[in-house]
Amino acid sequence: MNRPLAILATSAALTLAGALPGAVLAAHADASPSVPGTCVTSYRGVVVNEICAIVSGDQVTFHGRTTPTSVTWTPRAVPFRLTAKVVDGAEIGTVTPTVNVSWSATPVGRISGALPCGSTAEATLETTQWGWPPAAVTLSVAASC
Repeated sequence: MNRPLAILATSAALTLAGALPGAVLAAHADASPSVPGTCVTSYRGVVVNEICAIVSGDQVTFHGRTTPTSVTWTPRAVPFRLTAKVVDGAEIGTVTPTVNVSWSATPVGRISGALPCGSTAEATLETTQWGWPPAAVTLSVAASC
């Protein structure tokens, strides 16, 4: 087997095994600024979605970003939905951007709002590309006031 074919076969095997997303994120960690706060990720085959929250008193800001998981990724426009709400309460906001996802981590959206003291906010970032497996991630954080 020639070297380029061996590399492609190894990459395909790692993708199928689920080992590549961490490698992709690690390889591109320097290429994208880190988002401070509490973060969670979700991997569903095509992209790794990440959502982070920063809470300061009664204010919360959610940031979303996405990273492709395949070495064969071609930059393209991908639709997303980022929603945030107070648990058992009002909606903080919704954004539905279509973002040009490049090879590195790409910002997807941002929502900020106020929380009643003692309440919890929840945000979900979803990839809404038809034909792709669902790629959603949800994060809950409490007001720190």
